[in-house]
Amino acid sequence: MFKFFINTEEQNLVIFSKFFSEEDQTAVLAAIPQGTRRVVFIDTPAAPFLAPTITSLLGRSIAVVVRDHHDEPNPGNPRAQAIANSAQWIRELIGSNAVISNRQAHPACSGLIDVGEFVGEGTVIVADPDPDGLTATMKALGVTYPELDQDADVLDSGQAGQTAETLSPTALVFVRAMAALPAFNPAQPQFSEEAKQWLFDGFVGMVQGNIVCKDRLMKQAEAYEVGVKEALRLAGEVVDLMPSVAFVDVTNSPRFDLGTLATKMEARPGCRVTVQRKNAGPIAAKHGGIQFSLAVAKNYQKEVNLQDLLPAGFTSSPEAGVISNTSFLLHVSEEIWEKQVLPALAARSGIPTLL
Repeated sequence: MFKFFINTEEQNLVIFSKFFSEEDQTAVLAAIPQGTRRVVFIDTPAAPFLAPTITSLLGRSIAVVVRDHHDEPNPGNPRAQAIANSAQWIRELIGSNAVISNRQAHPACSGLIDVGEFVGEGTVIVADPDPDGLTATMKALGVTYPELDQDADVLDSGQAGQTAETLSPTALVFVRAMAALPAFNPAQPQFSEEAKQWLFDGFVGMVQGNIVCKDRLMKQAEAYEVGVKEALRLAGEVVDLMPSVAFVDVTNSPRFDLGTLATKMEARPGCRVTVQRKNAGPIAAKHGGIQFSLAVAKNYQKEVNLQDLLPAGFTSSPEAGVISNTSFLLHVSEEIWEKQVLPALAARSGIPTLL
């Protein structure tokens, strides 16, 4: 979790946090200052720890608003049904203050928000610490630029599509600066959080016309070229794990550009799913230093649901060894990869894997 103020006509506190655990819930509640009259949750899925957080805030006579796009309009498995049930429970709890859409209708949360809608004294925003949460929060507080909604859609649809052809120059600087952020270190988690806070705060300042912020992001983005070279080297190590599944081991690799590697992997003939074996990330920190990250190639995101590779009713949290809030992204521990995900992929292909 990290937080900073976004300066508009009012100074609005923004808290960026996941809701993976009771500790996340406790930290967010503790960060909301006395005198807060309204808390707005943006891009926060209706996960198990959101509802009790809302209940606690209502008990403090604080109004609660939710703007999110993780609903499941046609749940096809127990996990999706649990999300749909939780979203409906939140709607019943706070009424019209809950606007919970789905990714098909609203690819990014900025599409659910009017410019400057939540500027105001006594308002605190709690957002997911990713580009979608950031851009939607900026729009909510009146910090925007002409291409923000279009950029937000691209930024939340997978790294392979984040290119100079699909993003505005403003967002491209942000993406390249983000690519140069230090990898998550479980021994010093605050280091990566501070770096992301510095980046998010700098992007807000750049959009507001702050030249110092723009210069620092441009300087950080220069490291992007080094990351591209490393990504191209790693692309040469990609193998076809099985038909339609591209795999690469990036453990102990120097910092690389995620978008470049993802694009190269998806470009392999017939690729529908990419898999990266990593030694960084929230699951790696909890499960022996390794996690597997899967993504559906952009052209197949309506056809392939990675959550179907998991048992019905799975729990999404680093402790459980699974993180998946969308059908086209999945992160798992090495144990779950070997015992569940890999065999499920192989069964669907009908062909033994290379591993």
